[in-house]
Order: sequence, then structure tokens, then C-alpha cells
Amino acid sequence: SYCQSFCFSSVLFTAGASDTTRVDQTPPFIIKRTGQSVDSEINCAHSITDYQQILWYKQDKHKLKFLGYLNLDNPNTEDDVKGKISFKGDGRKHSNFTISNVSLNDSGVYFCAASYHSAADSPQVNTKTFQSIPNPRHTRLSGP
Repeated sequence: SYCQSFCFSSVLFTAGASDTTRVDQTPPFIIKRTGQSVDSEINCAHSITDYQQILWYKQDKHKLKFLGYLNLDNPNTEDDVKGKISFKGDGRKHSNFTISNVSLNDSGVYFCAASYHSAADSPQVNTKTFQSIPNPRHTRLSGP
């Protein structure tokens, strides 16, 4: 049987010299069989004052694919992953991530980030696929 593998990372974002601007993601990896779900097992937390969004990404062919974000307690999922992926929590502190009915295409490295949101921001700004992030820390795990 095939084993479904997921790999996750913690990414450190700093604003100034403070060590309190940290985003933590757990666990470092999850292994699931196809057809199972990752039910709120991926967690992201931050303690950055005035940040009220948690954004989720998947590394896809050396690019970061934007999956969606949690603004306060309002989830916003990209159209191409609606029904497959969901988030809940409070963007000011924490979010957890669910993937329903995993398939081999769901294998990969997933990232979270904290962000500041203002009414002046355009929603389209958060829907871009980013080329790379500098020196991301991640763990990759392959199935047997």
C-alpha cells in the first residue's frame, strides 16, 4: 500500500531585532495513507502584536503556492483548494489546517506565515504564487 507523506516547516519572520516575532509550525512532519484526512493536525502559532492573519502555502515545484489565509476567525481559501483544505483558529494567535481525503498530490512541504492586515490592503495581493523565500527551514519526508 502507498503511504501518504506530508512535510512541514517552521519559518522565522522577524521585524526588527526582537525575538518575540516568531511563527511556529508543528508538527515537523505527518505521514498519512491515501484516503485519510489530516484533521486539524497542522498547527501554526505566532505572538506578533497587531498581526491578525495567518497565511498558508504549499511548496509546489520550487514555488510557494498560496492556499489561503485566516483573517481573525474568518477563513479564506483559494478556489482551487476549496472543499479539500480548510483552516480555523484566530489569525491573531493560531491556526490549524485540515486536508480532507489525502492523495499522492497532497504530498509536499507546507508553510504558514503571519501577516498584518489593513482595510487599505487589496485582497488580490494575497493570492500570488511566490517564487521562493530566502533560506526556508523545512523537513522533507518521502513515503516508502
